[in-house]
Amino acid sequence: MKYGWVNSAGIVSEEIIAAILYCNRYGIGLFSTTQRDNMQPKNTESLLSDNKIDNFMGSTARAAGYSLIIFGLIGTYFKWTGLILVIAGAFMSFTYEGTRIDFIKRRIKSYTALFGIMKYGKWLPVDSFTGFNIYRSRRSYTTYSRANITLTEKNDDIRLAFLNKDKTRKIVINKYKSFSEARDEMTQLIKDLHLSGLNESHEKI
Repeated sequence: MKYGWVNSAGIVSEEIIAAILYCNRYGIGLFSTTQRDNMQPKNTESLLSDNKIDNFMGSTARAAGYSLIIFGLIGTYFKWTGLILVIAGAFMSFTYEGTRIDFIKRRIKSYTALFGIMKYGKWLPVDSFTGFNIYRSRRSYTTYSRANITLTEKNDDIRLAFLNKDKTRKIVINKYKSFSEARDEMTQLIKDLHLSGLNESHEKI
């Protein structure tokens, strides 16, 4: 195997690698066990999941937001107030709701990502939840065109959510195409988060 020289990407020179391989071969310790563990690459994606759940104002509003951005950018050539349209359009197009799961600290957060960047929400320990809920979600969004024509968008999907003991708090984990897919995810979460005693609730919440 040919190793490169040290560059901006941080590639280690072949002499250093040869020395490490030599020491490993003959049992010469260059680093402590902790240091060697810290040097191992870590797949951060497997430690933290981030699921986008819904557009904050629906797909029709998102499309309208893109139009506002275009008109606003054109308007800024004539007047700076066109930036107001750009900001409003960016909010409508890019703001969304999502859920993050931290598998190391065993916590979950439902958040709103303003402009798709700033994520606001509160972390909660997964042990504060006592069950799962799998349900069909049907939502509709209504907007009006410039010609005052009603535009209705309907969405239908399957959702998996955490429930607390008295069913007063629900955090949607993700959305799926089928109930079986959601149940498979539930089984995997129970394993990955080391949960016990959590079952699927069939109550309508």
